Amino acid sequence: MDSKYIPFAQKFRPENLESFVGQKHLVGENGIIRKFIDSNIFISMIFVGPPGVGKTTLANIIIKRSKLPKLYINGINFSTTNLKKIIDESKSSTLIILIDEIHRMNRIQQDALLPYIEDGNIIIIGTTTENPSYELTPALLSRVTVFRFNRLEEDDLKNIATNVFKELNIEVKDENIYKTLISLSNHDARQLINIIQNFSEEIKNISDSTEFEKLIISKKLIQYDKKGDNHYHLISAFHKSVRGSDVNASIYYFARMIVGGEDPLYIGRRMIRIASEDIGNADPQAIVIANSAYEAYEKLGSPEGELALLQCAIYLALSPKSVSVYKAYSTSIEYAKKTSHKDVPFKLRNPVTDFDRKEGYGKDYKYPPEFENSFVLENYFPEGVEEKNFYSPVERGFEREMIKRIEYYKNLKRRLKNEK
Repeated sequence: MDSKYIPFAQKFRPENLESFVGQKHLVGENGIIRKFIDSNIFISMIFVGPPGVGKTTLANIIIKRSKLPKLYINGINFSTTNLKKIIDESKSSTLIILIDEIHRMNRIQQDALLPYIEDGNIIIIGTTTENPSYELTPALLSRVTVFRFNRLEEDDLKNIATNVFKELNIEVKDENIYKTLISLSNHDARQLINIIQNFSEEIKNISDSTEFEKLIISKKLIQYDKKGDNHYHLISAFHKSVRGSDVNASIYYFARMIVGGEDPLYIGRRMIRIASEDIGNADPQAIVIANSAYEAYEKLGSPEGELALLQCAIYLALSPKSVSVYKAYSTSIEYAKKTSHKDVPFKLRNPVTDFDRKEGYGKDYKYPPEFENSFVLENYFPEGVEEKNFYSPVERGFEREMIKRIEYYKNLKRRLKNEK
């Protein structure tokens, strides 16, 4: 490829730790990743952080230092079949794989990596802008080390810009031009370099920052905000607006994200989370609508699919809110951890084989649909585990009906106890 067509962000990408800028907590003198590299220790890792902070660049540096056979994959295009074929062809050699946007891989694809990581056939370095706790499976997370990348500081970005200008043999006549560039970049090194590429000829002839700012305004350069810090701020503002039942603010932040170039499916995934976490059984239709909107976007794409997502956002904002399900999850998980050593009662076990039946699995189990009101008096908790009330619905939306149902079954249980 003719070098003049190579994007500056690729052309000036650092190839070693000495030229890498930022992330001192990882690659500085006492940085843990630097220690790994210096000791020739290569492990499976996930790099998480905002766009343009050096995740892919550092992954490339590590891969180059490892001298292992390498493979580059994007999570969108990942194929388990191709991976197996490549690993089989590599025979006994360990393969080091860079997986950009690893959060794009579904659970089945992520699980396909596990045996190869465990057997030492592959080392993966995944990069993501998303929260790995939500986007990656617990099984995968237990087999990798997660490193968080911080947004770049102004000094880091100035160093990057200075290096690029030096390579281009451009003298910056006004130091304030750096401040303008950094402000436009939203602390994203890739965007910073792209801006320099777009305006390198003009910058040569500009003597002060005021001229540069006028140039920016004349070119309407307002879109260098697609996934910088605002990626996190806007989704947070959107989530809180929906949770706060402010429909107009919800619509506004939705539009801000779309205009800024946010991945609509990211918004869709967040709305599925909102439907479960902030609404729950106060409106059980919320999660159905959120899933349907996500699927609608997958089928329609932009811009038609965005309308389905906005329809969902409006519905969620105007839905009654309840965190009862979320609280039930949190408290039950903690209780389960404390009592996980307790055996499941034999009567509740499924007798699949003759051996199971001889052991007493399923013995004395009463099948509720065959009894009056489809209900029997039974303790379903393990022996020695005290019954806890995890779910406490609120007097809002459909959870009012849930309260009635809970009372109905409590009364049935009370009546049957009195009849014993």
